[in-house]
Amino acid sequence: MPAYTHVLAAFDINEEGHHILSRAWHLAKSFGARLSVIHVVEYFPSTGVVTAPIDLSEDRAIKARDTLRAWGREMGSPEPECQVVIGNPTTEVLRAADTLKVDLLIIGHHPHRGLSLLVSHTDAAVLNRASCDVLAVAHKKQG
Repeated sequence: MPAYTHVLAAFDINEEGHHILSRAWHLAKSFGARLSVIHVVEYFPSTGVVTAPIDLSEDRAIKARDTLRAWGREMGSPEPECQVVIGNPTTEVLRAADTLKVDLLIIGHHPHRGLSLLVSHTDAAVLNRASCDVLAVAHKKQG
């Protein structure tokens, strides 16, 4: 099997996301692969309570872009190939994987137990519907 040539990492902007990006960066580097990253901001409409409605999703997207650029520089990539989109996380991650024609998708994974098994989870949906290989990186345990 040939080495991976294009890796896409999908994650949240938090400590766990930083961990996933670090893993993805090192893996892509070891394969000599191109690394793309995506963060999906779920649509959060303004409430209309304020006089001039503010789209909170767009504000979160701008902050996420800044964070991704900073993380990329920290890992040695001056301008990482990153996308921040607003929408449904599962749909947007799968769309990016297909559009970019990646051969490996890296996502974070939380174990699902009890009643949480009844709720749809992005990691499980992506794993079941992706048209490329998927690597699920376990979130670090707290404590």
